[in-house]
Amino acid sequence: MPINVEPVRLKPLFGMPAGVYLTVLYALIIVVVLFLVAFLPGILNSGKRVTFTSDTSPVSVSVDGIHLGTAPVTAFIEPGSHEAVYSFGDALHASVPFEVSHPVFLTWLFPRSQRVVSKTLFADADDFTRYLESMFDETVAWSAVSTDARYHRPPLIMQAAESALHSGLQGIGEPMYRFLSSLALHIGSTDMLQEFGQAFSLLEDSDIFTARQKESLTGDLAAIGDIFSGKEGKTVGLAAEQREIPFSRTALSVDANGFSPIIGFSYSGGRYTKGTVTDRSYPAILEMGVLSEVEYFSIAALETTEYQWARFIEANPYWAKTNITRLVQDGMVDENYLAGIFPTVTVMNNRPIRNISWYAAEAYTRWLSEASGKQVFLPSEAQWETAATSVRQKPYLSTTVAMAQSDGPSGMLGGYWEFTGDDHVPLARYLGREAAFTSLASDVVVKGGSYLNDPARITSTTVGILGRAECSETAGFRVAWTE
Repeated sequence: MPINVEPVRLKPLFGMPAGVYLTVLYALIIVVVLFLVAFLPGILNSGKRVTFTSDTSPVSVSVDGIHLGTAPVTAFIEPGSHEAVYSFGDALHASVPFEVSHPVFLTWLFPRSQRVVSKTLFADADDFTRYLESMFDETVAWSAVSTDARYHRPPLIMQAAESALHSGLQGIGEPMYRFLSSLALHIGSTDMLQEFGQAFSLLEDSDIFTARQKESLTGDLAAIGDIFSGKEGKTVGLAAEQREIPFSRTALSVDANGFSPIIGFSYSGGRYTKGTVTDRSYPAILEMGVLSEVEYFSIAALETTEYQWARFIEANPYWAKTNITRLVQDGMVDENYLAGIFPTVTVMNNRPIRNISWYAAEAYTRWLSEASGKQVFLPSEAQWETAATSVRQKPYLSTTVAMAQSDGPSGMLGGYWEFTGDDHVPLARYLGREAAFTSLASDVVVKGGSYLNDPARITSTTVGILGRAECSETAGFRVAWTE
């Protein structure tokens, strides 16, 4: 039996038929949904993704005083007026004001973007030279790092070349040439050589360099390429010094409490061979034999002792072991400074001082200069080799303490590595020149080996390397002086 169902009929609302107010209701729902989806996110979180770039590299970027990172860098910036500051170090800055509008429609689906560009930070060639000096320090510091999957050397040489091209400045050819020719002396890997070549190629077709400068840099690339070519069998350099080197006994009087005269030996000036015949390959080339001019000097018979260091600390509390936190903060030493050593003036301890940095040794020589009235310094590599060669007959010291003898300096080979006053400039001998730019980021040369080294692998020409602030259990120093 069929069932009759009465149709449902909606009643009018506020005098409006059902069809009308349902249409209005649906429209309102659509509008609300559209507002919630398309407009509300933009209203609550409006702004743009702003990318900050610069014609100078590398530069850091801050917006309204908040550091964002190194350009190019992208950040979400709220609507309004802002100021971007591009900085290189503490000296070079460029301020760029910019506006960010207030987009609201579908910003979550279609993020708005904007670009803020800073032109060159250099006002003149002097600004550019200061930039290159800082870049040289950074590049030299990275040149000693072995790059692998964990450490990727930043493309600093390319960044400097690109900044030069974009600067639009006149008169930057000479500082850029000095920058590259100095960096050539610090190339110690194939990847650094490759980047150097790319940077030079980038600039070669510009009018930055003169024909002579281009020819010089081209020659450097070819010569350095030879030592990284992997070809064997070719040697370079002069043979190690073999002649007898005369010396005389002397002493350095020190006007300091409890400080006995420092016994030493004097050497006349002349031309001496530094290094020996080596393979034309890296790192063998570090010991390439070259002639060096050595002026008259005296060198201590023994390395500086713990007792002498204690007297130094007594007069210079800044270098006390108790001040290590400050010394590390100042970059003068590392955490191993005087590790396991407790210098005291109450005991005459003649064991050589170690776990001190090159900076500390330099400070000691300055103090001795004042206390003695002589010019006291760390010996150069050539001076050190001259003294070591003069006592080549002495055996390698396999212990840690040498005895003073009348027949020349003791413990030159073995005992402890000894700091010299020379920067480590890897290819200076090979390319036959000194760097026009110098850097405190470079390591320093140490000589002589230690009691832990194999005597068969250490000679007076062996080149060791330590960082300036590095404190090693197997490294000490002896002083040199002139009248």
